[in-house]
Amino acid sequence: MGAVIDIDVKPGERVRFISDLHLAHERCQALTDYDLESVVRGTDILVSNGDLSETRPCPWREMGVRLRADFHALCARHGVRLIELAGNHDPALPHLAARFWGGRVVAMHGHAIFREIAPWSWEYINNKELFRSIIAACPEADTDLEARLELSRRLSSTVSPIHKRRGPHIPVVSSLLHCFWPPERPLQIIRGWLTSPGLANRFAGQYFPQAETMVLGHFHRHCFRRFPGRTVINTGAWFKHATPYVLDMVDARVEDFYPAPAHTAR
Repeated sequence: MGAVIDIDVKPGERVRFISDLHLAHERCQALTDYDLESVVRGTDILVSNGDLSETRPCPWREMGVRLRADFHALCARHGVRLIELAGNHDPALPHLAARFWGGRVVAMHGHAIFREIAPWSWEYINNKELFRSIIAACPEADTDLEARLELSRRLSSTVSPIHKRRGPHIPVVSSLLHCFWPPERPLQIIRGWLTSPGLANRFAGQYFPQAETMVLGHFHRHCFRRFPGRTVINTGAWFKHATPYVLDMVDARVEDFYPAPAHTAR
């Protein structure tokens, strides 16, 4: 089974793209702040573009598996066809990228754009030599799409995240440490935000030259950037300090791109 799947879409069907729900993660806000049922309702195909839930080995895995099953059931209740692509937090899923409308639209989580997957992550920062040795052993990933995607899967599965608080938990201090320590981390995060649209456009030009639209997640910041012959769209994240967006497409055209609906006050 290949890492890239072709999705058959009938004329007039609505395809909705979301990403980075991170269900079960301690910083996830999908279930508390947003109306997921409204997101599922009213589309024919829903694409979860990576990191739907925490299903790699981690402290949240058991809950992540359960919440993923709940999400599948929600889609089934509304008669929505769910296409689930692998991200770096759910790398065991079979498909890492999907082509729609004959390849005019391509969706992938986006972690394969950087060879290091997430150079701002503690997993990479604390294990650079291991990551670099795995990358060096796979030179074909520079030219072969399947090799590049499978390399991203392997690296995502190499090191389990560490979740350990030391001493008393002070929310403000914990949040600052999460964002700004070590100092390399915020610099790499900003680099990812600034460079990812251009890198995605070049990645598509090399591996998906027919793509008119490239849909991403991973970087936790929504964007809509036009390049000559191609549009790069990131749907953001359902995460603290981020804003999730929903992308609707019909017949390979963008119908709408909007913030995910929040829970209404009761």
